[in-house]
Amino acid sequence: MIRSILEWPVRKQLETEPSILNRARIKVLSYALNLKILTTSLLLIFYQMEHYHVQAIRAAVLLGIIVVYYIAVSYGFPWRKAVHAAMAIFMAIIWTNLYVFQKGFDLVTLQYLVVVSVAGFYGLGNRWGVIYSTFAVVPFIAYVLAQQHLAGYISWGPHGSGRITIAIQLFQNFTLIVLINYFFFSSFYDTINDLDAKTVELRSSLQYLEDSRERLETEYTHQKHLIASISHDIKSPLRFLMTTTGRLARNHPDLSTVRAISQSSYRLYHFMKNLLEYTEFRYKNSDVQFTYLDMNEMVEQKFAIFTQDAEVNANRFVNEVTPGVIIKNNAQLVSIILHNLIDNANKATNSGTISVTYQDFRDELHLIVKDTGPGMDATVSEWINSDSKQLPGNGNAAQKFGMGLLIVKEISTLIRARLQARPNEPNGTAVHIIFMK
Repeated sequence: MIRSILEWPVRKQLETEPSILNRARIKVLSYALNLKILTTSLLLIFYQMEHYHVQAIRAAVLLGIIVVYYIAVSYGFPWRKAVHAAMAIFMAIIWTNLYVFQKGFDLVTLQYLVVVSVAGFYGLGNRWGVIYSTFAVVPFIAYVLAQQHLAGYISWGPHGSGRITIAIQLFQNFTLIVLINYFFFSSFYDTINDLDAKTVELRSSLQYLEDSRERLETEYTHQKHLIASISHDIKSPLRFLMTTTGRLARNHPDLSTVRAISQSSYRLYHFMKNLLEYTEFRYKNSDVQFTYLDMNEMVEQKFAIFTQDAEVNANRFVNEVTPGVIIKNNAQLVSIILHNLIDNANKATNSGTISVTYQDFRDELHLIVKDTGPGMDATVSEWINSDSKQLPGNGNAAQKFGMGLLIVKEISTLIRARLQARPNEPNGTAVHIIFMK
């Protein structure tokens, strides 16, 4: 209750100040303001009782200034400006004590020098602390250099003051210094405790991350072994199956079942090969190495893979990429993208044409896979044209197109290319692989 009353003048400044250090400064300002009102009122009363009218007038003027100051701070006067104003008041007291009213040193005036220096450093920082400390000591130095008469001893307080008024002023300045140190050291301790708590939390988080890293390394090793096992135990038998059924299909072209098995094993082998190559590349986490690629030659290689599939679907492959079209990219990853797009186009088309062409622009090269099928689902084409890597819908798109498009979308970012799906005229789909030059 008492603290809320003493901090009432600066409630607005405290509400908007997040810094612990600045909040300490604001609280010192409020407590010092209440202290000055109390002690200045007491000084005015005792100066009147002691019939020292000059000091009573000074106390009355100072009390009026403090009341105005209190009202201004209560209405939200910025606390930094308020501290500067307080420094100006203290400086005025020092100068007037030395050269107008006192004309000499006393302990109370010297205390104001300490108050200005301490309040300047704690309240406004090092730069202003140095400035105000300098300004505060200048009148004392000037007084000595002016060869003013110095008594053999320093009086306790202003001339004509009684013991009680001197005690009040000494108590006022001493209490102000104590308040400054109390609040600032409290803020420092709070900050240190907060940092200690965060340090403990960070250590716990680091330990958790270290444990996670170890688990990931174990999982990574397991995945590498799994990939190697798949490559050896699945890819090799598939290659043998593809080669054997291919030989049977060539020797017995009239057996449709053998031809179908050969085509299926051929496509399954190449899909598994692309998937393993992509997975190995991601797990190796190696940089993408770019080399010069002849796109006409790569398209011919991919068409050769799907020749038998094209015959089953009565499709025709057309390579419209002229010899000499060269791009600088990663052969392995571009091959996977082209493989999947041609495979999807061939599966979606019956008795049609799958063609690969290109468009050469100033800053881009478009490699375009076209088909004359029924066209791509709008949600999938929108996803291809977006930056999202997650297939839209409730999973139907993923079931329809398999993992091919997901892999293609992922790889396109690795090779610094982007995809764009457009309708093909008069029907079908055209998927652009856009390479930046």
